[in-house]
Amino acid sequence: MKITRIDIKILVDLYKSVDGLIPFIFYQRYKYSPATVFKTIEKHKDYIENLNDKFVLTNAGKDFVEKNRFVFGVNKFDRIPEDFKVQKIEINEPYLPNIKKLSKEILILPK
Repeated sequence: MKITRIDIKILVDLYKSVDGLIPFIFYQRYKYSPATVFKTIEKHKDYIENLNDKFVLTNAGKDFVEKNRFVFGVNKFDRIPEDFKVQKIEINEPYLPNIKKLSKEILILPK
C-alpha cells in the first residue's frame, strides 16, 4: 500500500488529537475535499475508526504512525536511527571519512 502525503497528514493529525477529529477539520486545515478524506480513511480502516462522528486512531494506528516515524518530537534530531549514530568528535579534532562509504560523485576530482 502506497502512503501519500495526504495520508500522512491525516494520520499525524489524528495521532496528535485527544478526542478524535471530525472530517471538516481536514477541509479547514488543508482544504482536502470530503472525498479525499474518506478515501484515506477507507484505505487505512485498520488504523482509523469512527466514534460518535469523529475519527479516532486505533492502538494499531498509533503504533503504525510511531513505527514509520511520521511524528516529530520537540527536536527532530531525536528520531535519528541507532544505525546512524556514531561517537561524537570534539571541536577541531581531525576527521578522516571512510572513503569506501563516500559516493563516487564526490570522489571525482576536477582536472
